[in-house]
Amino acid sequence: MLKLGIVQMSVLEGKVEDNCRKIKKAVESHAADDIDLLCFPELCISGYDFESAALSDREAAFFSELAAEYEIAILAGIHIPEGEKHYDTACLWDEKGELQGEYRKIHLWDTENDFFEKGDELVTVPFRGWNIGMLICADYGFPEVSTPLAQKKNADVMIYPSAWGAGWEDLFTTCSKMRAAENQVYTVALNRASGDAQYCGNSTVSNPDGSTLMRLWTADDAYARVVLEKEKLEEAKKGIPWRNMKRYELYNNI
Repeated sequence: MLKLGIVQMSVLEGKVEDNCRKIKKAVESHAADDIDLLCFPELCISGYDFESAALSDREAAFFSELAAEYEIAILAGIHIPEGEKHYDTACLWDEKGELQGEYRKIHLWDTENDFFEKGDELVTVPFRGWNIGMLICADYGFPEVSTPLAQKKNADVMIYPSAWGAGWEDLFTTCSKMRAAENQVYTVALNRASGDAQYCGNSTVSNPDGSTLMRLWTADDAYARVVLEKEKLEEAKKGIPWRNMKRYELYNNI
């Protein structure tokens, strides 16, 4: 089993210190829960205030220190600078605070293109007997990345830290279910709550057969603990044999 803590939180755009305090409080509250990995949404420290984000260069260090202090593995969506470039990133740290994997968002949305560089690599992280794939928000719309993440990178679960806008919760949860079913993996659609910007919340975990394991039916701050079971992966592959039906030699010619 893999036990996840899902933190659906509002973010104050550009208020780095306020957001860090809120994140630390959440870690304090849930580190003693019976969970393997505590998960936070996209750009949960600096948000979409790019002037503030440009100065926010310790987000990875902040989470690393939190993970080590509270001895809890953490996955979070953050901003990472690299020289003059900036990346919308998802990272996973183990309970010692050591970085286990980093994914840079491939599909940038709207004004994200004005600040961030596009990523170009798919990433899975071996973690407690599971292969965790990381994608971010708008990546949900592209089976072109989720399918190879599952079938070439062997992801068992795909976690999508997101900032999905208000009014689009049906599409958000549908993408979660569809990406899960078409690849027979778990998906974790981890969204922001509404704050000074409006997001649809409704964080959702989908089973490998596309059914809903958990959904937070709110746009407010919320938390859920979910348990993923390895045997459901094989059950779904037997029940939905789409992987074995793929015709790659045809698709490239259509």
